[in-house]
Amino acid sequence: MDTEIAKLLDSNFLTYLLEGKNIDENDSDLIQRLTDLLALVNDDNVELVITPLLRYEFLRKFGWQHENEDFNKFRAAVEEFTWLDISKDVTDLATNLYRLDKYEADSKGIPKNLEKRKFDVFHFATAKINGIELLSNDKHIDQMEGLYERYQAL
Repeated sequence: MDTEIAKLLDSNFLTYLLEGKNIDENDSDLIQRLTDLLALVNDDNVELVITPLLRYEFLRKFGWQHENEDFNKFRAAVEEFTWLDISKDVTDLATNLYRLDKYEADSKGIPKNLEKRKFDVFHFATAKINGIELLSNDKHIDQMEGLYERYQAL
């Protein structure tokens, strides 16, 4: 990428940006982050990126029969983003973060729904490996940052 700033959009930010849906008007932090993002959209120094997995996660919600027009419209929209492949380095990091998270939860007897995070760990690992910011409104991304720091310290 020849740009100065790259940002990886999570599926919730794709939804906010492309559909304008699911925005909690009472979440002032989210509103500020979306305002900042909209200011960057037309900036030539900013590259908004997604992965094939994010494309899948975003587009799978559109129904087969009744939402086909929306599907085609949003499929065309996501094609306009810059794409990052999910490399072996990304899968290695995602695998190790998942394994460490499971180990820590099991050793502390903490029930955790790790399956709920299986896509997010890939998005997080993609951002880390590529040295870019992940834009997400998922609350557990901060927890992944701590997990990543513990993993790096091993």
